[in-house]
Amino acid sequence: MTSENLRRVLFLASLLASSTAFAQGGSGGGGGNNGGVDDNPSADDLYVLQYGAEKEDNADLPDMTEEEIESLETETPATPPLAVTPPANQPPSTTGNELVDAWVVPNSGILVNASSITYIGASKQGAVYNAANVGTLIDTSGIVLTSGQAPGFSDSPTSNTSSGYTNITGTGASVEISSISKQWSYDQNKLSFSFSVTPGIDAVTTKFVFASEEYPEWTGIFKDGFALLVDGVNVARFDANNFVVLDDCSTNGVFPCTDTTQNDNGYFTANSGAGAQPLEYDGYTAVLTATGLLDLTKSTHTITAVVSDSRDPLWDSAIFLSQLRGLSGTQPPVSTVPVPAPLLLFGSALVATLARARRGRRT
Repeated sequence: MTSENLRRVLFLASLLASSTAFAQGGSGGGGGNNGGVDDNPSADDLYVLQYGAEKEDNADLPDMTEEEIESLETETPATPPLAVTPPANQPPSTTGNELVDAWVVPNSGILVNASSITYIGASKQGAVYNAANVGTLIDTSGIVLTSGQAPGFSDSPTSNTSSGYTNITGTGASVEISSISKQWSYDQNKLSFSFSVTPGIDAVTTKFVFASEEYPEWTGIFKDGFALLVDGVNVARFDANNFVVLDDCSTNGVFPCTDTTQNDNGYFTANSGAGAQPLEYDGYTAVLTATGLLDLTKSTHTITAVVSDSRDPLWDSAIFLSQLRGLSGTQPPVSTVPVPAPLLLFGSALVATLARARRGRRT
């Protein structure tokens, strides 16, 4: 069985398990009431299937076209390769207002328009987290958005128990993530709102940690990602050259992608051994910072945070967000419209002529 076929078999198995749990009235996890499908084979099976003779090069699906990406913003988007229907339409376990309240720090200079808050998420997909409960992952409390089930619930794993822990939420595609991954996206978790700022604030900043089950073996093949748009501009990056998306590593997409020194793998710590955290995800980044300059021509600003799976809805990813606040003095103020040079010269000549005329009258 090829690695790609393995993922598809596990995908169908997860949907079947989710549907069965829903039919039995279970009380499990996000989107499908399945509490998270642990579709992890035995260690021997995993080695044979993922690292044995049948391993294959990255038979990547073609990148999405610009027309397909743009269609995700319309009412009639292009049809994705995998149609995902969640077993049940579970309402979110938290509200957008609760998430925003936990993300924005007091006296932040950000004045949230509460009526503008929108949140897309299934049951247990997003949550408020306490820093004390996530090990040394991040030392400030905040919110976590996922493409599956958030940590912190009673049925969420408190250690790395699987190489492919999955929840199917069926919350749809993310145009923001597809725009950077160039792949079909699934299971989006999205929080948006508009805001104004106190005088002097010209930027906003937040801490974040990105974690994923795709690390390390699927990095560059299934490009899960996170986007943070401030006034429409994505400011979430690993560094100046890399958006927060599990992009190709130096093995050029050959399965498995085990590079640990280049591109996105170089930003991750394995969630095992000395780096183990009380979370399911196989890898996580250091605490990073995203800063977005505000459009100073506007009095009302917007922010959107979204995370999603890419290429298929398996192997969950998450973003931990903390300490959203305003900054001042990060950019020059809006400049006045300069006087065109010809008009400036004409005005100077006119002043000089009038001055000479006044001196002539006095003599």
